[in-house]
Amino acid sequence: MHPRLVRALPALAVILALASALIAGCSSNSDNSTAPPVVTGPTFSFAFPGTGTSLTSPGTSNKRVFTGAEIGSWDYRCVPHSGNGMTGTVTVDAASPNDSQTVSVGAPGPNPGNLNFVPKVVSIKPDGYVRWVNVSNMSIHTVTR
Repeated sequence: MHPRLVRALPALAVILALASALIAGCSSNSDNSTAPPVVTGPTFSFAFPGTGTSLTSPGTSNKRVFTGAEIGSWDYRCVPHSGNGMTGTVTVDAASPNDSQTVSVGAPGPNPGNLNFVPKVVSIKPDGYVRWVNVSNMSIHTVTR
């Protein structure tokens, strides 16, 4: 082989490696943006028909049964008042002592203006239910996840 060619081969190899890396990088499908997170778990959204939704009325829109497939903790909020801290959590756990729980919506508590879910955190067994009852004089509360 010609001595000049022998000396040029390592430089040519480096140039080819850089060129192929550049081409591979340009054909990448990365745009440095992140996809929105996938929200898993149960979804629900209740509005309240008026003041003092009855505890004993069967079939009212403020009751949610949580199935065995929904074991976990689920945060929810009042859409118009979540910025004021009106949020809560339902935990579905086989070790829970509760088949059902009732949450008062718009009840006196730590947030001013009675913008509270009381209790803020409830725990139920799988296939149990939570019933939210509007105890305030406002009909704009929601329970949304």
